[in-house]
Amino acid sequence: MGIQKLNSELINKVIQQDRSAQFQLFELTKSMLYSICYRVLANEDEANDVLQDAYVEVFQNIRKLEHPQALISWMKTITIRKAIKESKKQIHFAPIEDHSPATTENFDAWFDAEVLDQAIQSLPDGARTVFVLVAIEGYSHQESAKLLGISESTSKSQLHYAKTLLKSRITKLLQA
Repeated sequence: MGIQKLNSELINKVIQQDRSAQFQLFELTKSMLYSICYRVLANEDEANDVLQDAYVEVFQNIRKLEHPQALISWMKTITIRKAIKESKKQIHFAPIEDHSPATTENFDAWFDAEVLDQAIQSLPDGARTVFVLVAIEGYSHQESAKLLGISESTSKSQLHYAKTLLKSRITKLLQA
């Protein structure tokens, strides 16, 4: 990811609108931010569009950033909000069925990131978005609910639903 190369000198140059520094920041952060976009949207073209819009907003508003050491968090927040705004055109919070996966006991299988990504992408939109925000990006249920325009209890139930479906789907992927 290269975030360790992000120092105060580079951040100051970006704030001063130095194009070379902006490109360097882009190169250091594009994978991380694209990953967020793709996980929320599950569509490469839309993820690329949102990523581009996020960088435009970052570079237009970076002078307003009060705490430069919070640059990465600020960039993530902008990106997540843009991805959610785009996803609201297609996101639906499906009613949660009484879903009992085949394996509810000890889920202790080994699997790689590719299997996990496949399983995450197969989740229903609402459950996937809440899972990405809470389990991957570390947002609280309160923050997730506010971003998505849902109740905190809906966020909690969608996360539980996502985890239940993930266990079931990962088990099926491993058996295939």
